[in-house]
Amino acid sequence: MQPISLSGPWTLHLDPDDDGPVRDPAGDDVDGTMYLPGTTDEYGYGEEVDESPRDHLQRTHRYEGPAWYRRTVSVPESWADKRVTFTLERTRPSEVWVDGERIGARVCLSTPHVYDLTEEIEPGEHEIVVRVDNTDDSMARPGVERSHASTEHTQTNWNGIVGDVRLEATPRVWIEDVRTVTDPDRNAVDLEVTLANATTTERAGTLAADARSTNTDEIHDPDAVDRSVSIPAGDGSEPGRTTLEFTYDLGLDALTWDEFSPAVYDLTVGLETEAVLEAGPNDEGSDCVDEFETTFGLRNFEADGTQFAINDTTIFLRGRTDCCVFPDTAYPPTTTAEWVEHMETAKAYGINHYRFHSWCPPEAAFEAADRVGIYMQPELSQWNFGTSFEDDGAYEYYKQEAERILETYGNHPSFVCFTLGNENKGDEERMTELVQHCRAIDDRRLHAYGANNFLTSPHPGEADDFFITANVPEDTDASHWEVDRTPIRGTGHVNDAPPSTSVDYESKLEPYDMPVVGHEIGQYQIHPDYDETRKYRGVLRARNLERFERSLADRYMDGADTDFQAASGALSIRCYREDIEAAFRTAGFGGFQLLGLDDFPGQGTAMVGILDSFMESKGLIEPHEWRRFCAARVALLSFEQYAYTTGEGFAAEAKLANYGPEPIVDATATWSIETEDGAELATGDLEPERIEQGALATLGTIDVPLSAVDAPARLEVTLAVDGEEPESGAAVDRRTSYPIWVYPETLESESLERSGIDGFGVSRRFDEETRTRLEAGETILLLPEPSAVRYSLEGSFQPDFWNYEIFKQNGKPGTLGMTTDADHPLFDAFPTEGHTDWQWWHLLRRSRSVVLDDAPAEFEPTVQIIDTIYRNHKLGVYFETAVGDGNLAVCTLDLAGDDPVTRQFRRSLESYLTSESFDPESTLSTGVLDSLLNAGEDEDRTYGDDAGAWVDTD
Repeated sequence: MQPISLSGPWTLHLDPDDDGPVRDPAGDDVDGTMYLPGTTDEYGYGEEVDESPRDHLQRTHRYEGPAWYRRTVSVPESWADKRVTFTLERTRPSEVWVDGERIGARVCLSTPHVYDLTEEIEPGEHEIVVRVDNTDDSMARPGVERSHASTEHTQTNWNGIVGDVRLEATPRVWIEDVRTVTDPDRNAVDLEVTLANATTTERAGTLAADARSTNTDEIHDPDAVDRSVSIPAGDGSEPGRTTLEFTYDLGLDALTWDEFSPAVYDLTVGLETEAVLEAGPNDEGSDCVDEFETTFGLRNFEADGTQFAINDTTIFLRGRTDCCVFPDTAYPPTTTAEWVEHMETAKAYGINHYRFHSWCPPEAAFEAADRVGIYMQPELSQWNFGTSFEDDGAYEYYKQEAERILETYGNHPSFVCFTLGNENKGDEERMTELVQHCRAIDDRRLHAYGANNFLTSPHPGEADDFFITANVPEDTDASHWEVDRTPIRGTGHVNDAPPSTSVDYESKLEPYDMPVVGHEIGQYQIHPDYDETRKYRGVLRARNLERFERSLADRYMDGADTDFQAASGALSIRCYREDIEAAFRTAGFGGFQLLGLDDFPGQGTAMVGILDSFMESKGLIEPHEWRRFCAARVALLSFEQYAYTTGEGFAAEAKLANYGPEPIVDATATWSIETEDGAELATGDLEPERIEQGALATLGTIDVPLSAVDAPARLEVTLAVDGEEPESGAAVDRRTSYPIWVYPETLESESLERSGIDGFGVSRRFDEETRTRLEAGETILLLPEPSAVRYSLEGSFQPDFWNYEIFKQNGKPGTLGMTTDADHPLFDAFPTEGHTDWQWWHLLRRSRSVVLDDAPAEFEPTVQIIDTIYRNHKLGVYFETAVGDGNLAVCTLDLAGDDPVTRQFRRSLESYLTSESFDPESTLSTGVLDSLLNAGEDEDRTYGDDAGAWVDTD
């Protein structure tokens, strides 16, 4: 029978004091009309919000409290004596009345609310009232409040009903559920069909199952199967039930499901029954027909040692952490088409896995993942790093929520992992009980306690099938787990160790006999382009970004955001690549979960994505370029350094991580080293021949002397791997390239202070002597000691982690890399681009950035450090100015090192400063310079901390 959609206008009554129509749910007290599906935010109900928080997007309207939705429906005559259900696909805790009679209540946030109205609905008109309550007391707190099912930082705590709102009628003998358990080894699916009978007579008949593949070019249509069935009668209060279990043989040509070929089967189960004895007066006569539709995919997902396998094929999870960021609506899409577009965008960037951070998406997301080939990991709406599951009521709520999620979405082949939430810490015994309970009722997927549980004492749970963590204990032989931690993501080595491509985590993972997944890797902040704020035209507005934009303008840098995004984005991509490749370089690793592919505009405003909050590109990198280091197959070069001299050689191991569907045969690997203008300096061939599936294969070594390089030079090292898959015959073509920098082995001048060039001098302070020499027409290079500079910030190579607001207590400067003009003569002997690249690590890591806010508005440093959006200081590590008859260059880069990069930069700097090219366009007065560079004896030189640096422009 055709369902009755209840989409459309409903009368609305807001009841913030919770004393309204509960006594008379059919009352006339209304605030207006609202169209469902929808939320009060979308229709402008509730408090109009005029706030500009800097840590998250802002709702234009906000309502918290019970809301009463009322509508009259007309039930057709054909529904007489039928079973009738009322479904609200997604909402907050709800209660339902029909014609003034209370039907019941539901509290789940992750699955549809379904009410049986059979005893209250007959043909004719009826009034349905729904009470939706989004107050704190209505949900399990504090876990839900912080989770992405409810937090104001992403989904918000909306009130409303979204997705399907419908009435359905079935016979009183119906198919209640169909559970599918697939077995690729047998080319079969085991069906568990639950049948219900609300009539007063036993029913007998036939159950038929018919499957047909979809979503692939090849169609598979196995023969239908049927079984005889008998269903006991109900007792008047409860229906009779029976479960029929049988195997549906799909045949030898059955299609399997995985990320490479996601064959989905549509399954229709039909029931035809008749009364064994004469039917009762309300038993619909002798015949009864019902159908149940579901889907399945022929797959087996398991932990195979320390890695994951699907259908015996080893895979590597390349995950995206989905935090429910949907600024137009503040709730997730409920149509399959929207989710398909969402997931196809992610897959274009090599993603094969979604972890839903402390929330569970609706049915449409699973349907889309089935089609696109995405491995799904929903979670309970739980983020509680103190008292998880300790409260009895919360534990019971989450137990029931887990059961509902597994029952509702369990047939989807994409649903491969289930976890209890994010960064939970609390009652570990109950976590064990709940994971074991979930596995006992549904072993079609893998289960674990959560993502990055126990935080400061990371360890897998007793019942875990896999382990998601950001860190592992430093000393795994310790007698307890409360020990120092070491990261298995780039938050350690990317900023703190000299750049290389040799880091992996194999030794750190040796103690574990299960798959380990890197938790929320990345989190490299990118400066916003404030044109993005114009996109926010839904229920959430980017007032945080607007506020930061005003602050940037107050610092006389309005319009610089576009360049800042390009420069910080280029650095961020380099850091993401190293983070991802370190995971691929780790043999036996389970995978990673990025945070993030897209921005997270909350929790302090974490603009960490190469895509914006709408899953749209920022123009920083093309999908095919990203897939060079984030795909099922990744070519890798492992080498110890990015910077060399002509007296050294370039040595590297060539590798290929093969997590594609098949081995690679007839494989060849070619490498080359070229100059920036494409001139080939060296080339060679490797012959690995066969690369096994699931292997991190070493293809060979490269060892090339660099004595013939015309240094200084930036070179490109490229590795190309070709071959084919033996079964499909598909060609394999994987390429990667890396920059390296080569500098002269010896330089004419090693010390700027001892250059001995007439008219050129070096000073450590902007003092009277320095001013006198400048007035006399000298060129002075000022290399100030940190204690001599009035206001400055410590240096950093990588961009800020997550955002400054959240992690400033960790002592990081919050900066986002540098921006410069690569064609400036300062760099004539120091090849660079206009943004931070790996060679700059040696110069920036221990640099100081001078705060130049007191300089004239038009003054721009030659090498500018991009500051956190929370301060928006104008920062410089190299700037120059005319002073009187002389010229001054100020450099606060770390020039003390004896590495090739630092030596070469010193040489380039000296050559520039002693050439005719050094002719500063700007003129700063000695008074301004004194205010910038000289600290008073009692001044606090930690300027830039949150206490004094934020300029509030509201």
